[in-house]
Amino acid sequence: MINVILEPAANGVIKRVVNQNAGGGKETIATINVYELTSKESFTNTIQFLFEICEDLAVQTGNKFGRENLIMRSEWGSHYEPTQKEIDKKISELEAELELLRQWKT
Repeated sequence: MINVILEPAANGVIKRVVNQNAGGGKETIATINVYELTSKESFTNTIQFLFEICEDLAVQTGNKFGRENLIMRSEWGSHYEPTQKEIDKKISELEAELELLRQWKT
């Protein structure tokens, strides 16, 4: 049996995964990960934490070969005013995505 235990920490979450039957040999293996989730710059650690929770619990999120794939990402807030550099980067990314769609169409 696999147990996933989450504990709050001052700046994030501690995740313990305890496998009580590792390798079918009745051996217990525990892994401990600490996720710092207080970063104001990015949700990278939060996304990684959520992705790994899905893996630990065997939640199906799809894959790059399937029609549907759950993607965890962050986006601008509805009232966020991006800088010119951020706007240019977003336009470039969208143009690359459009080009890929055009290639698939033909």
